[in-house]
Amino acid sequence: MDRPDPGSAGPPVPEQARFCARCDGPVGRGRSGRPGPERGTCPWCGAVFDVRPDLAVGAELTGLPDRGDRYRVRAPLVRGARGWSYTAARVSDGALVVLGRLEGPEGPAAGALAVTETEVLLALDVPGLVRARDVVRAEGRDGPVRLLVLDHVTGETLAGRRPCPPAEALDAVLGAVPPVAALHAHGLLHADLNPSNLLVGPDGITVLDLGSVRRVEDRHSDVWATTGFVAPEIRPGGPGPSVASEVFALGRTLAVLLADFDHQRNLALRLPDPAGIPVLRDDPDLVALLARATDPDPARRHRSVEAFAAEARRVRARHPARPASRPARPGDNRVGLAARAGADPEDDPTRRGGHRETRRARVARDVRGAPIP
Repeated sequence: MDRPDPGSAGPPVPEQARFCARCDGPVGRGRSGRPGPERGTCPWCGAVFDVRPDLAVGAELTGLPDRGDRYRVRAPLVRGARGWSYTAARVSDGALVVLGRLEGPEGPAAGALAVTETEVLLALDVPGLVRARDVVRAEGRDGPVRLLVLDHVTGETLAGRRPCPPAEALDAVLGAVPPVAALHAHGLLHADLNPSNLLVGPDGITVLDLGSVRRVEDRHSDVWATTGFVAPEIRPGGPGPSVASEVFALGRTLAVLLADFDHQRNLALRLPDPAGIPVLRDDPDLVALLARATDPDPARRHRSVEAFAAEARRVRARHPARPASRPARPGDNRVGLAARAGADPEDDPTRRGGHRETRRARVARDVRGAPIP
């Protein structure tokens, strides 16, 4: 298969977003004013890394035999923990789709779905869940890979709206519950719920990025999720992901939508002190909802995402109706992936929720603009 020329087939991966697929160590960093390499050897574990796109623009890929579709790669879209994802066009009608990797650079990743579970995912047609249409195989740089074909979805992710008023934040998270609950009903976990994977569009909230979906009973394979939204039990030797960890991620998503705090480093597993955040200090019921959903002990969280939603609706009823959402701005389009190329690298998924250094810290403010101590 033809390989794209380095640096010419897609947007370069920012240096601060380059990490080793094996050990999560930083790689490809520049020194003395010189740019870092896009490929080389990890100085921490010796693994080979290459952050360039590995599918050629214009390459045609074949879907599952029972579907009979072919897809032409248009452009690299974003590089996450599993590697590059791409925009593509269905050859038969030109429809825009997204190709998101199901395997990581070193083989099946994050509870990669077996054939039967992939068939369940492809059969799902749930309002609010980005539709998976097909699976294609391609020859990647390091061997064969599978990519999930996802619908193109337009709108703006919640990551671009934070912080936002309680009514808007609650409505957004409540909008994500039905599609997530539908996954659970089919024995699947999303496994990477966060504001970058929730899109606000003309039809409400759409849950994006199905590349980390895994079986509920899979408690042992690697988890590719976003730092700051990973439950504490998802660690080597821990009990692993479950419905309770999905509740945790929704609670963390709600907290991050309400207040801009250091959610990926110092407070990656804890909520900020409500006394320093007016929007939380003045709403003990909202604080109680967040505290229960993000309790370090999964047994003390809501028993299901529906139970979380029931309490969230009671809290929501105490807040006035929010004004109509602003229309999507030019360029606010999303295509079923976790992040656009060039988006905040802090929101890229990491294996096992590994904590990564970030280059800068934002001034923490709550939704009212008040600084958070």
